[in-house]
Amino acid sequence: MPRNETLGQRIRRVRQERGFSLARVSGADFSRAFLNQVELGRSQPSTRVLRVIAGRLGTEVDYLLEGRLPGVERELAVEKARVLLARGDARRALAALGSAVDSTEWPLGSDARLCQAEAISMLGREAESREILARERVILEGHRDNHRLKRLGTLEKGARFTFGADAVKAHLRLADQAQRAANSHDALEHYRAARVLLEVSSAKGPRQT
Repeated sequence: MPRNETLGQRIRRVRQERGFSLARVSGADFSRAFLNQVELGRSQPSTRVLRVIAGRLGTEVDYLLEGRLPGVERELAVEKARVLLARGDARRALAALGSAVDSTEWPLGSDARLCQAEAISMLGREAESREILARERVILEGHRDNHRLKRLGTLEKGARFTFGADAVKAHLRLADQAQRAANSHDALEHYRAARVLLEVSSAKGPRQT
């Protein structure tokens, strides 16, 4: 996510990431030309129009206005990174995490940083990965989170952690949320992610728990 984005630039980036046309986002509520002017910073949308845009892009108004990842977006970023890690794509996993690694929200922030450490280790940056894990150990011990401490220990040993049922359940939960919000695009992405995780876990044999 680029820094110092304007509202229009953020709308355009999210729209293009979704693969949506100007017509798909504008629908019958406003013209494509108006949306193009908003993206170029030449027009300002009303609150009502901004709600329509956010809804069709599958995000939140606050995110479009301020660039802060809302909870569901941060969770989506972490789950997408998990899928990419399971597929061995460390660089894209890091890119997917974005600012989720800076989150203070518990336990999502720790999940993001554990993913970050694993991705960095896969890229051969072991010292940097160990520093992240050392800082995260203090946080996890403070929360007495034995589950994530076990995951951290696996990463400290240089082993890869296979995300199984927990990640699949998270994807299915997010897919259900997206369907209830009539956001079929995101729902489809989550169902696909759950399927990929199941296939990867099955191919690797027994899962770590």
